[in-house]
Amino acid sequence: MEVRPEAELTGFSAMDALEALEDGFLALDASLKVCAANRAAEQLLTLSRSGLCGQALSTVLGEPGASAALLEGCQRALSEQVPTRLVEHRASAGQWLEIRLRPQRGQVWLFLRDVTWEHRTEERLRDFERQQAVLRYVIANVPHAIFWKDREGRFLGANQNFVSDSGAGTVENLIGKTDYDIWKREEADFFVQVDRQVMQSGTPMLDIEEPVRRADGSERTLLTSKVPLRDEAGQVMGMLGIYADITERKRGEREVQKAKDAAEAAVRAKSEFLTVMSHELRTPLTLILGPLGVVLSDASGELPEHVRRELERIHRNAERLFRLVDDILDHQKVEAGRMEVHWEPAEIASLTEQLVEDARSAGAIRGVEVRFEADAHLGVVPLDRRKFEKIVLNLLGNALKFTPSGGSIVAALRARDSWVELSVTDTGPGIPESKQGLLFQRFQQLDGSTTRKHEGTGMGLAIVKEFAELMGGEVAVESKPGEGSRFIVRLPRSADRLVEPALSTGRTPGSRAGYFTPAPLPMGSPVPAPERQPQEAPRLLIADDNPDMRAYLASLLGREYALELVENGRQALEAMERQRPDVIVSDVMMPEMDGAELVSRLKASPTYRDIPIVLLTAKASRQEAIEGLEIGADDYLSKPFSAAELQARVRAAVRMHSLYQELQARKHELEEALRRLRATQEQLLQKGKMAAVGSLVSGLCHELNNPMAAIRMSLDLMVRRKLAPERQRETLEVIERQSQRCVSLVKALREFSSRPAVIREPCEVGAVVGRVIELVGPQLSRRRLSLDARLAAAELPRLHLHGAELETALRHVVTNALEASPEGGTVTLEARPLAREGTQGVEVAVIDHGPGISPDTLPHVIEPFFTTKPPGEGTGLGLSLTHRFIDAHGGTLNIESERGRGTTVRMWLPAAPVLETAASAEGEAPLQ
Repeated sequence: MEVRPEAELTGFSAMDALEALEDGFLALDASLKVCAANRAAEQLLTLSRSGLCGQALSTVLGEPGASAALLEGCQRALSEQVPTRLVEHRASAGQWLEIRLRPQRGQVWLFLRDVTWEHRTEERLRDFERQQAVLRYVIANVPHAIFWKDREGRFLGANQNFVSDSGAGTVENLIGKTDYDIWKREEADFFVQVDRQVMQSGTPMLDIEEPVRRADGSERTLLTSKVPLRDEAGQVMGMLGIYADITERKRGEREVQKAKDAAEAAVRAKSEFLTVMSHELRTPLTLILGPLGVVLSDASGELPEHVRRELERIHRNAERLFRLVDDILDHQKVEAGRMEVHWEPAEIASLTEQLVEDARSAGAIRGVEVRFEADAHLGVVPLDRRKFEKIVLNLLGNALKFTPSGGSIVAALRARDSWVELSVTDTGPGIPESKQGLLFQRFQQLDGSTTRKHEGTGMGLAIVKEFAELMGGEVAVESKPGEGSRFIVRLPRSADRLVEPALSTGRTPGSRAGYFTPAPLPMGSPVPAPERQPQEAPRLLIADDNPDMRAYLASLLGREYALELVENGRQALEAMERQRPDVIVSDVMMPEMDGAELVSRLKASPTYRDIPIVLLTAKASRQEAIEGLEIGADDYLSKPFSAAELQARVRAAVRMHSLYQELQARKHELEEALRRLRATQEQLLQKGKMAAVGSLVSGLCHELNNPMAAIRMSLDLMVRRKLAPERQRETLEVIERQSQRCVSLVKALREFSSRPAVIREPCEVGAVVGRVIELVGPQLSRRRLSLDARLAAAELPRLHLHGAELETALRHVVTNALEASPEGGTVTLEARPLAREGTQGVEVAVIDHGPGISPDTLPHVIEPFFTTKPPGEGTGLGLSLTHRFIDAHGGTLNIESERGRGTTVRMWLPAAPVLETAASAEGEAPLQ
């Protein structure tokens, strides 16, 4: 129909008035198409009047068109004459329109107003309110107190934390007040001063510690930050403050400081104690070393050999103890800052050569070459002689400790400008770069394990560094694993340090004692012979890496026991393989294999677990003893121990081992008696089997005689008579059937008598079942039987066995079930996955509904040659062969039967091969 823009305005004739409206106007007909519009609508919708009229409402509004609410409102206005107001979004124009709908005589009039600015203002206002809500939430819920003031210091607001601290009760009570209305005057003065500084400078002040007294009288410490608040012009209009109560933190800091002071006091007390004890120990050590030295030098030839050895061992260990005491005293002096340097001129080359000469003899015992090299004309160097000697002795002792037999050590002195450089180079194992930083730290050892090869306190190299630095020098190390190490000490050569004119080249008495510990005695070295030893004395194995401790233990125990001495756990294992000991006495900390690992290995071995082990340790804590007993040690003894206690504990261990051996002997007697009983039982069983064999032979003779007689008769018939072709064929078929019967009997006997090797190969149970069903097909047809096969083939795991043997075994069971079933009956064959004791496997069940088996007969059905069939119909070997096959593969065969209700045979086979072990229960576990 033709639309006329200014006609068809039912009930409206004043178009000029509509044109004068500021709001847009659209008139819609019953089909919601525009039939009239004013100029304002053209401007709002950016369409001409001709482009508006005749168009659908969705078209003129643009994308995304009229909303469902607008269309529904128009329909209601037409049908129910209900005016409506709504806001419509024109996404394509980015415009929001307020639309008022009025029904008017079959039309809908729309009055449009652009409310985009109002809508966006409302959106911004809502965003602002959301931000304000978030800000209010943050202010209310942060664990800090927050407040803000105007330029005159009057409170404008605060969160509840500040209100609670101030005692104002509510925010309303706080607003308008100043610090003087809330806090004590001296506190308020401080707060106001800081506030003014912040507002006048316009600069924040952060992390101010402020002491305050709260309303409840408690004293607190606040960590406060204050920042200026600015107006739109950037002028400071007030101040915002935030603080956290750090009272507990300050209290914790005071506690930490108090604990630190106490710890430092304890360290000082410990240092003083060690210093005093070191001094106190030096006196008795001097009184031990001095007289011992006199006795050994003056009366050496008059002393019995074993007495002289004991005195030399005492002297060596007293020297080691003297050195340790000396090192502790030096360490305490350095740590306390009381170590002084006593400078004196010294011929450094001559002094160093003397020290190297002392080390050369110790190196010769170990098979290590020790050399000295020096530049010419090194001359006099200012040194603290004692400290320099300690540096050289520690470096040489360290090199001797780690250099293996056949290696070499070179001590060298070189002139380097204003320095003199001392270096000690060895061919030891070297040091990884990652561990070189620990070398000169106090009490640090690169190997702190119980299997470390070398003893030590970790103070030697630390003292080298400390003494070198006290003399104005420095230390360094160069090392690569497998290539050895080079330790370097550089000392200044300047003469201005000299304050004592005397030139000294003499030795410092006793200063070198104990630095070069003796080499370990070879394992072949003789142990002092005991004065008496009982015949067939118990064998005692002693493992200790300290040669003096081995010799001491030998002197205590050698009279009662036959001894063998070794250095570590590894050698102890080798010695036991050569000759079994009755008791083992072992140190805990040894190289290569420590005592704990030795105990673990022995107690895990069936051969050696019965040998009592007594552990010796220098660690005296109760926990160490508990751990030693838990790993299997039979006794645990802490050093130092008395000779009587050690001897008593070893005797107890020997008694325990003797009792164990007696029990083992009784056990072997019982086992021998059991073996004889089993042999007798086997003989009885063999007699029974021979009787069964006789019965079988009788039956087999009968079985073979019948087909052979039939064969002879058929042959005679063919030879003596001229038979018709049809009759000849029948006679030959009889001969063939009877021959096959003979072959089957012979084959069954061969299978039973042979013991084939167990063959394992991947085997699919479903395929085997299919072949068996195919083989028994003729029997099923002949007797009108049915076989119900129920297989979950996809779920069955693959077996590892010989498929042909499984097929034969399953065929025996299925054939028995078919023969036992009545004509027209059903035999069920099921196969399903089944796990037993954590082992995955497959169960195959064959179920028949025959006459069943009597309870008296059931236990014998798997015995060889046993059969319930009449003569000529069975050999009694089928189930026996099946049972032997399943048992060889680690499976089980179960037969369930009830008279008159049929029989169920269940075969279970593991999915993985069962590992067969040749070791018996008494087999020996090899030592690792």
